[in-house]
Amino acid sequence: MAFSLQGRTVLITGAAGGIGSATAGTCARMGAKLVLADLEHPHEVAERLRAEGAEVSTLAFDVRDRKASEEAVAGIEQLDAVVANAGYCPWDDWNDPDWDTVFDDTIAINGMGVIHLVRPAMERMIRQGSGRIVLVSSVAGRMGGLRASPHYVIAKGGINALVKWLARRGAPHGVMVNAVAPGATATGMVRGQEFDLAGIPLGRLAEPREIGDPIAFLCSDSASYICGTILDVNGGVYMN
Repeated sequence: MAFSLQGRTVLITGAAGGIGSATAGTCARMGAKLVLADLEHPHEVAERLRAEGAEVSTLAFDVRDRKASEEAVAGIEQLDAVVANAGYCPWDDWNDPDWDTVFDDTIAINGMGVIHLVRPAMERMIRQGSGRIVLVSSVAGRMGGLRASPHYVIAKGGINALVKWLARRGAPHGVMVNAVAPGATATGMVRGQEFDLAGIPLGRLAEPREIGDPIAFLCSDSASYICGTILDVNGGVYMN
């Protein structure tokens, strides 16, 4: 069976970034109708995909804003899959004087932001009896990461636990919830950071497409019996 998202509508947050835009591209090639969201309308990504023949609309909202997230989900006519990809990775540590402010921001985006989005999406999908939700976690939540701050590790570790709770709640209603946990990926988020490639068995950073493809797969019917799984895509840094 060929992987397909034909006739499905997929909402992707953090769509302007490397992983988000790569996920959008793969979903588009699989036939999905896309709703791309970010802090600002991701027009550049949308126009590129429209030029390739995709049907794309855009939204601008902050996942930290519960009401805005709920309104965004409610305003989408058809919703078959959600990719909770909006994220923030600070490169400080807890010895910095403003660590608590950075901690609050990190949890607000990577933790509460996911809940603000997934809560109304899950309720809607349960009512319709079907849906796919993919949370974007991180290898940092698995083993502490290579360069990530403790704030980020805490947030992504929480996502790894949340996916299991959501999966148990959604599965009886036809809603499959899973996560993808990327390793260090060549996106703007890691620009300026140095990684010890010797610590990555494959010896390189991931390309965004190598994360986007597994995410798109989990949105499809080809993943219909995958439930509550954290799919590790990290070049061998963490082997489960």
